[in-house]
Amino acid sequence: MRILLLTHSFWPDISPPQRRWGVFTREFATTGHQVDVVAPKVFDQNLIKISQRLAPPEGVTVHRYPSISKPSTMVGKLTKHALDALRSIPTALRTSKPDVVIATVPAIPTLAVGYLVSRLRRVPFIVDLRDAWPDLLQDSQVLRFPWLEPLVSRVLTFMIHRSDLVVTVSEGFSRKLASEGARKAITISNGVDIDRYGMDLLATQRGERLRVLYLGNLGRSQGLDLVIRAAAMAGNKVQLRIVGQGTENSSLQELAAELGVEVDFRDPAYGPSVLDNYAWADTCLVTLRSDWDSFEHTIPSKLYELLFLDCHITGLVKGEAAAIIRASGSGQVVEQSEHALAQHLLKLHAERDLLTTGHAGSEWVRRNAALPALGQQYLREIKILTDQYLESK
Repeated sequence: MRILLLTHSFWPDISPPQRRWGVFTREFATTGHQVDVVAPKVFDQNLIKISQRLAPPEGVTVHRYPSISKPSTMVGKLTKHALDALRSIPTALRTSKPDVVIATVPAIPTLAVGYLVSRLRRVPFIVDLRDAWPDLLQDSQVLRFPWLEPLVSRVLTFMIHRSDLVVTVSEGFSRKLASEGARKAITISNGVDIDRYGMDLLATQRGERLRVLYLGNLGRSQGLDLVIRAAAMAGNKVQLRIVGQGTENSSLQELAAELGVEVDFRDPAYGPSVLDNYAWADTCLVTLRSDWDSFEHTIPSKLYELLFLDCHITGLVKGEAAAIIRASGSGQVVEQSEHALAQHLLKLHAERDLLTTGHAGSEWVRRNAALPALGQQYLREIKILTDQYLESK
C-alpha cells in the first residue's frame, strides 16, 4: 500500500505533529508499506543534527517544497500556512499515485490541499485532527476579521464531512463529529514513542522552594497569566520556570515585572535539555485556559510525555485531559483560579509526599498511549478504508 501524508511539520522538525507522525510513518514503513511525505523546506540545519537518530527509515520518502521561515506573528503564521498549501499542490501531484491521502491539521489550508489531491487522484481521504477544529476557531478568534471565522469554519466542516475518515485524538470529539455528520470518526490518541532511547530522568537535589515548571508554547491557549498571578500569591515558597516561546512571551514577562514576581523565563529547549528541565522540577504544569469550550476535548500532547517520565503533574485542564491525570494517579487537577493554584502549590511545598507518583504515569502510557501500538492501530484503519474503497468501485 502507498500512503501520501501532507503535513506542515516533519523530520527534522521537533514538534508534536512530528513526534506523532515520525513514529506512525516508521510503523507503516517497517510493516512493508511505502509512505510519501509532503512537507515544507526546513531552514534550521541544527535540527538535523539534534534529530539525526530519528531520521525516516527506508520506505519513507520526504518531498520538500519551497517555504519561508517561521514568522513570529499570528498573521504571519497564517500567511505562511496559506502559501505553503499552494506550493505543496504540485509537489503532492508529482508523487507516485497513492492508495490513500492523509492531511494533518492544524495548518488548516493543508486540509484543503489533501481534499483536492485525493479527488484528483481518486483515492480515499483521511483527515487527521490534532485539535478540536473548527470549534477552536470560534473560541480563539485567531482569524481577526469577524466575517472570516464563519466562512473558514463552514469550509472546514464541509471537508470534514466529505472525508472518508476523520481521526481525532480524543473520544469526546470523535463522538461530536459523528453526531454532526462526519461519515466515520475514530480516535487514535497522541502518545509517546516508548522505544525512544534516553528517557530516564537523573535525580536532582531539591531546594527549599517548590520548583514549578511550565515547558511549551506561550500562547493565548495556555492562559499562563493565571500561573504568574498564582506564583505572586504563593510568594517566596515557589520558584517558577517558564520555558518556551510564543505570542504571549512579552506580555507574560511584563506581567511578572508588574507583580514583582521572579520568573525564570528561558528559550525553547530541545533534546537532552528538555529532560534537564523536567529533572529540575518538583511539579510540571499542564494548562489550557478554562473559558474555551473546545478544550473540553483537547489533550495537550506534552501530557503524555510527562506521564511517561513519571513527573508530578499539576493540571489546569478540564474534560478528557483532566480525566487522564486523575486516572493515571500522576498528580492533581486544580480549579482554574489563581487563588486555588496558589493554595495547591503551597500545599505541595508543605507536604512533599504528595509529589511522589512512583511509576503510575509510565505504566498508564504503556497501557494506553504507546505510539508504536497506536501506529499499528492507525494502519489497520487505513487498510479497512482502502479495502472498502476498492470493493465499492
